[in-house]
Amino acid sequence: MSGGKAGREGQDWRWRLAAAGDAFAMRVLATALAEDGRHDEAVAWWEKAIAAGDETALHQLAHHMGARTLEGQLRRQAESGDVAAMGNLAKLLVRNSGGQRLAEAVHWLTLAVRAGVTPERELVAALDSAGRSAEAEDRLRHMASAGDLRALRDLVRRLREGDDGERLDEAVVWLTRGVAAGEPWEWDLVAVLDRAGRADEAEARLRRLADRHDVKAVATLVRRAPENMRAQVSRRELDGPVRARAVDHVRRVAAALARLDLREEAVRWWTAADALDDRVCSSPAARLAARPAPVSGAPDSGVEWQLQEMAATDDVTATRVLAGYLARTGQTAEAVRMWTRADAADGRGLWGDVLEQRALGGASDTVTSHGVQGGAPGVVGDASPADAESEETPAGTVEEPDTAPATATHRLSAQMPSHAGLYEPVSLVVRVPFGAAHDDGVSAPLAGFRPAPDGSPLTLIVRAPAGLDPQGPLEHTLLVPPSDAPAPVRFAFLTREPGLHRIRVSAWAGGTFLTEIGLEVTVERDGPYAVEPPSTADMGEIRAHPGEVTLLVDRVGDQYTFRLISDRCIYGAVLAQALTAAPEAAAERAYAMLQRLAAGRGEYSGAHARRWMKETGVGLWTEMVPDAVKEQFWQLRDHITAFSVASEHDVLPWELLYPVAPGRDEGFLVQQFPVLRNSLGQTRSSVLPIGEPHYVVSARAPVNGDSEIESIRRILGTGTVVDTLDGVLTVIDAGTTGPLHFTCHNTFDPGGGSSILLADGPFVPALLNSAVARRALQDGRPLVFVNACRAAGAVPQYTRMLGWAQQFMGAGAGAFVGTLWAVRSDSAQRFAEAFYASLSAGEPLGTAVHRARSHAGHDETDPTWLAYTVYGDPAAIVSTSVPAPAAAVFSPARAVPAPVRCEDT
Repeated sequence: MSGGKAGREGQDWRWRLAAAGDAFAMRVLATALAEDGRHDEAVAWWEKAIAAGDETALHQLAHHMGARTLEGQLRRQAESGDVAAMGNLAKLLVRNSGGQRLAEAVHWLTLAVRAGVTPERELVAALDSAGRSAEAEDRLRHMASAGDLRALRDLVRRLREGDDGERLDEAVVWLTRGVAAGEPWEWDLVAVLDRAGRADEAEARLRRLADRHDVKAVATLVRRAPENMRAQVSRRELDGPVRARAVDHVRRVAAALARLDLREEAVRWWTAADALDDRVCSSPAARLAARPAPVSGAPDSGVEWQLQEMAATDDVTATRVLAGYLARTGQTAEAVRMWTRADAADGRGLWGDVLEQRALGGASDTVTSHGVQGGAPGVVGDASPADAESEETPAGTVEEPDTAPATATHRLSAQMPSHAGLYEPVSLVVRVPFGAAHDDGVSAPLAGFRPAPDGSPLTLIVRAPAGLDPQGPLEHTLLVPPSDAPAPVRFAFLTREPGLHRIRVSAWAGGTFLTEIGLEVTVERDGPYAVEPPSTADMGEIRAHPGEVTLLVDRVGDQYTFRLISDRCIYGAVLAQALTAAPEAAAERAYAMLQRLAAGRGEYSGAHARRWMKETGVGLWTEMVPDAVKEQFWQLRDHITAFSVASEHDVLPWELLYPVAPGRDEGFLVQQFPVLRNSLGQTRSSVLPIGEPHYVVSARAPVNGDSEIESIRRILGTGTVVDTLDGVLTVIDAGTTGPLHFTCHNTFDPGGGSSILLADGPFVPALLNSAVARRALQDGRPLVFVNACRAAGAVPQYTRMLGWAQQFMGAGAGAFVGTLWAVRSDSAQRFAEAFYASLSAGEPLGTAVHRARSHAGHDETDPTWLAYTVYGDPAAIVSTSVPAPAAAVFSPARAVPAPVRCEDT
């Protein structure tokens, strides 16, 4: 055979498959042969395909030969006794049906069926087409009697049409036969029995299904019961599964009852299932829900909030406990929703979201990022834990709009109970709300927050006292979308000790500290459970400064914990060795020596003085910093651009740190890169206004006080000189918008703290308490520079450390510069001049401090350059133009030590 469209015999796939008896290949080959003009071969292959049962081949042959020609050929063959031709002729006649031709088709099909070459179903179809439905049904009865289940289903379908009692009874007979044969038609049989008025038999069938643990049957039996008997029937049906402890079965029945809108009975079954589930009964949530309510039968808002927050973060057990609590307090509809959600969450763990949602009765479901949503009307659908945020909760949060105005911002919000009982669960819920949807009247906007198009990572770190036992990690990183709120984060605790416990939540972008929120919870044995509105904080711009590393230092009892945080890695907290003595005493000894060195009265001079400073810094590094943190530091060292220390309740001079390791000696930490401190609990200010300065001069000014003010005026501007206590307090209370520079003597007593004597009285940190409470400086965010001895010193005050840095930053200052020990007046002036000159030239705060240290550190016996400690954002810059730094005239370094800025105490 040659080629053409039919290909070559023996080589083309159609020839090979057709020769093997494939009817489809025969038909395709016949079509190709016809197109090649090989008529006889094409007809032969079409006939073979028809003989193999391919009706399409019959239609193609009719088209090729002409319907009338083919019909005549088939009729001659059929009349001669060819039973295959009888069947094919009947099919052709049915295709061209009408009047007598259908009758003739039935005739030939009857003969073909008797000969066994044509399926009887084709005869039934022809009888239906000819309007002879009674004969078609008789044929179906004959087929069903012979065991044809398909015919039986077709027959029952016909018998169920209409309300004829006899035909419905016949349908029952045939369905009963099918069920006996093992077909799953019990529910069809129940439906037909009901339509035939045989309700008792229908219920008997349902009873048999229920005994085989058919969930739908149990729910249907309860629904069929008279309303006044429904509870009794429900308890009767529940008794067996409860005795068998069939928890899953009981829950499935509860879900089925809920879909039938039998909520009260669904609650009964779900409650029974939870009572059988040890996970639910022994959970902390169950112990919490068992607390007696303030008013019998009324909901406890504190308990309900706690359970809601536990449930909102995929705690399935807590969701079930919450559902039971809601049911007991009369909130049936919400209870059913919670139970349904818990069942769906359990099912997702086994079968996947979509399968479980459909198993729970959902219809027309849509898969979303929050799970499966949707469902037919009247069906209780799944509400995933994430979807709980879209409905109003006891905390008052509601669904946020899809879009928000361009001015909408993010905030940091944290909420937890203010009172709780002993050995009970406590949730800390942290949110980053967007826009005005969560505005509760005390929220602060996140001005300037510009997350990346694909979101910005935000790390939350929680610090809690020993009396609150964490039930999971105290760190979580979430992705904040540009115009939406991320899902809330829950940190779970168990109360272990009575008393007042303070928790702090800090937010970080890489190694950049953003803000911190403090919360308190009072724990009492059998105490009340109360929830206050959420605490909020302004986070500013959520953006990591590349290369910024923060050392988070915390002190718990007699031990320090350290944690390094960077944009490369956020390490876990490391516990240092227990202290052998109070570190304050060692710090005071160091400060005393540094003060003597600054005054030129130290025991060391020249290189020996510098060596003493170095060894003191090395000792601080080796004794206080854990080995794990040292290793982490060296891993990050070459990538650090700025280093921040975040601590509180701490008096150690971290600016003295001198990291060393075998083969590594890069100098003091402050020599390697900008080193600043973070004032935890305050929002960092990225902009520092330095226009309209105020210069504060003490009653007994430093010997070079006038010179210092004059040189700084050439950099910042003339400004205003203030020398009275009334004047200083007036400037602060008014919320100054410019720098506040102190050129003065500061008296510091480790027992009483700092004091600056002004013309009409001493200025002490405690006089800023109301400014802190009012956040008087928050709008202006001024830079405060107290250029005096021990200006950054702090002393314990009730529950916190009290000093100039803590007070000014607490009042809302954008940055604070002070000293840890006595400083020489001339070195202090050079530091201030270089600092302001760099800052006004556009250098970031960290760089300005770094340059100022270098400028003031020429004398190796003078520790002044190490004394300065700076609170603020290393990347902060000035917000307004000032005279060019070239106008500044720096004071020359002195060969002889100048007086220090300390007063004897």
